[in-house]
Amino acid sequence: MIATDMPPTVQADTANDAGVIEVTAARSAGTQAIDRRSYQVQQTPQAEQKSAAQLLRGVPAVTVTPEDDVLLLGSGQATLYVDGHPYAGDARQYLRTLHGSDIARIEVMTNPSAQFSAEGTGGVINLVLRKTRQAGWSGNASLESSTYGYAQIETTLHYKRGAWSYELKAGGNVGTMGRWRNSALRQTEAETGAAATINRQEGRSAYRGTDGRLSGKVTYAADARTSVTLGLGGGGGHDINAAHTDYRAVTPDFVAFAEERRLDSRGGFLTGELDLDHRGAREGEALTASAQIYTNPALDDVTQARYSTGGGFITRQRHPGTTIDTQADWKHPLARGQLLALGTSWHRDSTRQDYSLAINNTDGTPGARAADHFDGSSQTWAAYATFQQTLGAVTLEPGLRAERNVRHVAGASAGEVPTAARLARTALFPSLHLQVLASKRWTLAASYSQRIERAPLDYLLPYAVVEDALTVFQGNPALRDQTTQAYEASAQYRRGKIETNLTAYWRTTSDVWTRTYAVTAGGLSLYGYANAGRRRTAGAQFDLSAPLLRRVKMTLSANLFDQRNPVETLDGMPLDSAPISHSLRATTNGTLEWTGQTRPSSTGPVPGDVVQLQWSYNGPDRQYQLRSAPWAEASLAWTHSFARTLSLSTTLLAAGRTRQDLLAPLVQQQSWRQRRPQVQVKLVKTLG
Repeated sequence: MIATDMPPTVQADTANDAGVIEVTAARSAGTQAIDRRSYQVQQTPQAEQKSAAQLLRGVPAVTVTPEDDVLLLGSGQATLYVDGHPYAGDARQYLRTLHGSDIARIEVMTNPSAQFSAEGTGGVINLVLRKTRQAGWSGNASLESSTYGYAQIETTLHYKRGAWSYELKAGGNVGTMGRWRNSALRQTEAETGAAATINRQEGRSAYRGTDGRLSGKVTYAADARTSVTLGLGGGGGHDINAAHTDYRAVTPDFVAFAEERRLDSRGGFLTGELDLDHRGAREGEALTASAQIYTNPALDDVTQARYSTGGGFITRQRHPGTTIDTQADWKHPLARGQLLALGTSWHRDSTRQDYSLAINNTDGTPGARAADHFDGSSQTWAAYATFQQTLGAVTLEPGLRAERNVRHVAGASAGEVPTAARLARTALFPSLHLQVLASKRWTLAASYSQRIERAPLDYLLPYAVVEDALTVFQGNPALRDQTTQAYEASAQYRRGKIETNLTAYWRTTSDVWTRTYAVTAGGLSLYGYANAGRRRTAGAQFDLSAPLLRRVKMTLSANLFDQRNPVETLDGMPLDSAPISHSLRATTNGTLEWTGQTRPSSTGPVPGDVVQLQWSYNGPDRQYQLRSAPWAEASLAWTHSFARTLSLSTTLLAAGRTRQDLLAPLVQQQSWRQRRPQVQVKLVKTLG
């Protein structure tokens, strides 16, 4: 299914092998990108059946949580790129709807070079999509359903004639996409040392909706080395998150009740892109330029909550937003073994929000009312330079990136004076990568980078937003950026179909973001984001890919790291003087795959059945006021090919329970949440 790039001196025969990890030849050392590991996605029925999210679960160094967050090296959410450009839409939705047949390779950068935006401290995952190469029609279509009760269809069509290539993608889903159960035990105090009010919460929730997507691309190849691509797309729908929660009294001073809450999200999106790709006559020479826009012209969220004791609340958020990303890159070989890369980019995020709250009292009379408005924008101008020098078996690549970020935020509440703030910062982000081809089997590498995480505009709201009967979110306009210094060293060994990799890393993050919780006068939990000192993480990850038996293969990743985080005691302390908690964490994921024998037929060989077991484990974690318990999940998939171009896959998904303990001075809560097990059935037809 996935193959990993390697030096050109080693080549593995994969023509008749649909393994999880296979080795294939990489580009020559003079132009290879030494800041990443690349995994080829083979065109097999098993790979075509999987979504991008499922494929990532089998990639070393990658962890996909039960909530579909993508982590690298066990912590830090990865930034998603597509064909070298940051993805601006809903990354979770995109990864669920992208087929393995659409992906040429997956590039993993745990320590990216200066060529990539300094934004995002968790690393970068770049999905390189397949290009239309064969003349005429090609593509695929799939139909998927599950025991949750949904249907999803996706179709990709390609047509190539002469210098012109066309792509059309269409898809949609209807029904329930997710089901969860949750429970919590909550304790609050009006003040330190006061008698505690305790209640228990038991609930269930579901996510359903009707959504559609349509996009198209046209590519013109002016000559063998130059192409221009224009893409347009859009979609929209109506999503519903429904939850039922029973609030039960543990102490007599809590009044028990039940809550029915429903969030209706209606909206649409539009996308556009323009790309220029020119490859020079010399190997490694390239000029690329692109412009992308992603906009939600109308996004409307309405939450309605009703209580069994009477009353409830209604909130409404209208929050359209737009993201624009432009960049230009030039790579030029200077001499043998030398490659200079220069580039510039401009990125802009903007959003506006109109928020209203209406509370109804238990007797049916109107209660509190609120009306708030927020405008926010963030622009980043950047320029970078990297220089790659190869001397025999050694490749060195220093880099420097300069970024200037300007943010404007303004907010207003009914009857209050509007507030506005502007923040402008310029910073330099150096990087250094070193690679040594010690032998045909051994590759050594070391790297350093400095990165930043800028506060999302939604975190900077100057007012409070009600989430449920007992929880309120409060924005923090004073939230500072968090920055990370990352050092890595790795050793990779390859022999035939066996590959191992050991990566050691050290990361320090300043002004760490953390959730902080307090209690309002009415007994509600009020939380927001704040900066809480410095975090240090040091660890090592071991990856192994090897055949176990003639048709059985395994990939395994194990990560053990020492983490030091600022934490808060129940006595309460200022953020800048919080004590440090020392913990030893472990994460692991792996894939075990059996491949059946290819069957002959009148139309050509038919791939054999494939059975695949995947698992993930994430150890306990502590972040300031929050403790997360370990979680685990597993999936078992069977793929059967009826013909060379028609296959069916059945997957059993068993997500682990995620548990979190909140330990704040005035509020403590032990809670867990679990996605219900499901069986997915997916039929894929390859066209052309």
